[in-house]
Amino acid sequence: MKSALIALSVLIVLSGCMGASSPVYWKHKTLPSSQWRTDQNRCKRAVDKHLGLDYRNHADQGLSMYDEQMRQYEVGKKQKKLLNSCMRRLGYVPMN
Repeated sequence: MKSALIALSVLIVLSGCMGASSPVYWKHKTLPSSQWRTDQNRCKRAVDKHLGLDYRNHADQGLSMYDEQMRQYEVGKKQKKLLNSCMRRLGYVPMN
């Protein structure tokens, strides 16, 4: 029980760090602001496909709770980095 609480605490702290570094909105010089959500969703789908993420078929890999949380944290970092890169390639600038 104690190890589960420690793992949960680590996950909460790490997820807070992840959220702070990701832009909330994107701005483009020539496209209307209504377009960014569509482009962001397109980038997200491309990133998920690249990383092999399918949330409907997440197979249990037999990892401990801590290992699974750390795996999710690492995947989340890669996902955000690739998403940001995709949006920048489309000409968007992050707006916090």
